[in-house]
Amino acid sequence: MRKRALADPFSRERSQDEWRDWPNLPSVLIDDIAGRLLGYDVAEYLRLRSACREWRACTVDPREGGSDLDSRFRPRNWIMLSSSQGVRRQFINTSTGACAQIDLPELSGHHLETYTEGLLLLRDEASDAVRLLNPLTRALTDLPPITVDLGSTYVAWKANDESLARFIYAGISDETSPATVVLFMCGTVCSIAYAKPGDERWALMDKECWKSLPTQRSRSHGQLLNIIRYVSVLTMEGCIYLSTLDGNILKVSIHPKPRLVPVVVNQPFDLLPSDVISYLLPANNNNSTMLMVRYYQTLQHLSLAEQRNMKRRKDVIKVQINDTIRRYSWHLIQVFQVNLANKTLVPVVDIGHRALFIGDVACLSISTKRFPSVAGNAVYLGVNSSCSTSFGVRYLLDKRIDPPFQFVLGDEKEPFHFRRCGLKQDKKIVPLARPFTLQEYLVCYTGIKGGIRDLS
Repeated sequence: MRKRALADPFSRERSQDEWRDWPNLPSVLIDDIAGRLLGYDVAEYLRLRSACREWRACTVDPREGGSDLDSRFRPRNWIMLSSSQGVRRQFINTSTGACAQIDLPELSGHHLETYTEGLLLLRDEASDAVRLLNPLTRALTDLPPITVDLGSTYVAWKANDESLARFIYAGISDETSPATVVLFMCGTVCSIAYAKPGDERWALMDKECWKSLPTQRSRSHGQLLNIIRYVSVLTMEGCIYLSTLDGNILKVSIHPKPRLVPVVVNQPFDLLPSDVISYLLPANNNNSTMLMVRYYQTLQHLSLAEQRNMKRRKDVIKVQINDTIRRYSWHLIQVFQVNLANKTLVPVVDIGHRALFIGDVACLSISTKRFPSVAGNAVYLGVNSSCSTSFGVRYLLDKRIDPPFQFVLGDEKEPFHFRRCGLKQDKKIVPLARPFTLQEYLVCYTGIKGGIRDLS
């Protein structure tokens, strides 16, 4: 590959007929270019490697042995917008706005369980093995199967999506080499398991991990249970954080000994009603800082006097649910900047040109400068989630709300009302109105495994 070099406008000595040997650029220069591209987007690195044989030879193949879970090759800002029964999937980069349709035959024989760092976490239908698929490099990372000796973790892993209010989250810790994958099972019983490539089995966070936390017990059937109920998991700069249902933040530390480290504790660990849900999500495209969105579906956890005071506030959302007897539901959405250094939550009422999408499956933050069709300084509630269906968007500045987005199943004409129990993999979910908007894709991404199922 020889290309004519452009003439230097500041030098008359440079000939217009000068040729440059692009394939045989110095390897140190190729390494520098590759590193810069990886810092921007792994997709650009793959394009560099595809340019010529010489460049492939002097750069690392993301699919080679030893590259399993290499942090450099994770497609962090890539999300899967839609799926179908076939192998083709639609992806978008929430940082650059790039779009791609990718054929993934590796999905055959697998169930998609969750996402982490842009990777797809899959369950093998035959063996219950756990695999991570990089949709851009097509690299598959094998992890041990979830076996019956793991008790409640095995039950949650095998449970049918429609039989339990069951959610699985994942995070990747770079404290070890190779990196450790941590699974969070949230159903009837919450458990945490961890393993890395090459391990024979998964290990469980033992009771000692829970004992390190202050008064984390909850009452069930007259007994005190040592459990933490979590609703959101975020991997940031090689560390895993989770938010408890009541709004505290814990760090999952793997090395030298697995443990849960309280990071921000400003709520009692006694389990609050599920009316209060707290979500973690990145504050920017670099995933260097985080936000928490705390959503109160009701005010029932407050005393009557506190409820009366809250209902006078301008940021409380009042939604009429019965026209005849004038019944209302009361909601509150608060956004906090997480200050890890001071271990505090700082309330914010203006997040600028960003939109936050929260749901049971995933949470994300996007720049509305990059995606101007999405309203900024707003919180979007994902479908099929713990969130109420009374409204779909909360604007933080002027306190307005928008109604929820409407969807249909298959060829039906009537709007479909999502339930928490989940949906079968073969159900086709599409917005009621056409053409589909990016917002509709994103609220489905955060609430439904695989997002909108709109591809033939």
